Amino acid sequence: MSISQKESDHGSKSDTGIQSIAGGPWPGPMIAKEGDEYYISSTHHFVEWLKFLSGCALLAVAGPYVALQIFMCNMWDQFDQRTIGMIPFLQKLSAKLAPYTRFIVKHEKDGFIAHLLVWLGVVLPAWFFYELYLAATVGLSWKRILFYNIIRIGPMYMNFMFVYVMCHKEGHNFGNLFAKKYNGHAPFGLKYVFNHWAGMFHGVLPGTFTYSHLYNHHKYDNDERDVYSTAFRTRDTFTSWVTYLPEWFAYASNVSSTIAFVKEKRWNAVIGTVLSTLYYCVFVAICWYIHPVFTLFTLVYAFVEGNILLSIVNFVWHGFIDPNDPSNDYVNSTTVIEGMNFTLGEEYHVVHHQYAGAHWTRHPELYLKHMEGYKECIPTAFYKENIGFIFGYMITQDYAKLAEIYYKPFWPKGMSNVQLQEVFKRRLQCHGPELARRVGRTHKNKSLSGKHGREATKSVAGKKME
Repeated sequence: MSISQKESDHGSKSDTGIQSIAGGPWPGPMIAKEGDEYYISSTHHFVEWLKFLSGCALLAVAGPYVALQIFMCNMWDQFDQRTIGMIPFLQKLSAKLAPYTRFIVKHEKDGFIAHLLVWLGVVLPAWFFYELYLAATVGLSWKRILFYNIIRIGPMYMNFMFVYVMCHKEGHNFGNLFAKKYNGHAPFGLKYVFNHWAGMFHGVLPGTFTYSHLYNHHKYDNDERDVYSTAFRTRDTFTSWVTYLPEWFAYASNVSSTIAFVKEKRWNAVIGTVLSTLYYCVFVAICWYIHPVFTLFTLVYAFVEGNILLSIVNFVWHGFIDPNDPSNDYVNSTTVIEGMNFTLGEEYHVVHHQYAGAHWTRHPELYLKHMEGYKECIPTAFYKENIGFIFGYMITQDYAKLAEIYYKPFWPKGMSNVQLQEVFKRRLQCHGPELARRVGRTHKNKSLSGKHGREATKSVAGKKME
């Protein structure tokens, strides 16, 4: 076996040159090979410290307000559940209206998207411009800004969740969510309307889902070439997440993705990403010219807030790696059965990486299709838990709680609770350059284990882009 099974095997070396070495900036086994001395050098330690300090600065500035927003949105959700039940009512209303708006969309089950577009793409933007007008003509009101931001993100982040999901789905379907008659490019059609319009009010930069996410993340699947790979440091400490934040924001601002595309000479992606970024910058600049403070605490803040939350989500989606089988689909992506945070099958994340372009109605079917693959290993699967809580259990090293919420049908026969906790610990703490080279379903060593859907790389990012 090329990678040490035991976390205590620091310095052990196989005949392939791969070893778990000590001296890196993070605890746990750093999996490397000859030529990776940089990762235990003082230079690498210094770079990691700079990233950590940058993450700290970001959280010091925006963290308190983000925490306040999260608290108030949770309180709103709790109040709604115990009193008027507005959210269930609106969900039922949307379901009843969906057949009447089905003609606007491409898929028969997507009639509700028209209602989301009215709210996220018309009502909320109109309110934003009204508030911008008031700030410029009457004066800035901090109460109105706070109220706007709370409504914008929604109870239990519902609006944020739908914006993220729709931008995500739209990206993987190349903008083709609406019926052909309505799916022309703006301003005459609705192609990419969530990525190029509605998402901007919630911190989604155009280009992140339409280029970077598709042609970098899904092409490389968390390996060393993925610009927001989680494999280079441990995933079970708060400090490692803080250090990860600058890397996530480099992706979210299209900076690291553009650099990666330039290195690969993928000029169509470079041009598309740069133009998308310029479009967003011009939009923010116009609003900034009208009222800079209002724009800072709405548009710019939404970008910071949204991507702090999305970095947490990605830490959960790709936090677990089996050091003995780094290319295992069922470990590398997290599945949450009966998930509580995202809709449209997003929490079948293994399925998403196996069949990224599949319609959300097929996710349960595709999950069952590969059930044998889940059962042949100890998959990363939890039951009916909030993603934020899973993240909290990870970074506080609460392996007992992770075992408690583990999806019981996948619990290996004869394995004790303590043994399962050790599995989680090993998978969260393994890291390093050689692990990053071997993780992900697109690595060349995937051919050594081409079964249970792992060979289906054609569907990962959709069409090929030169």
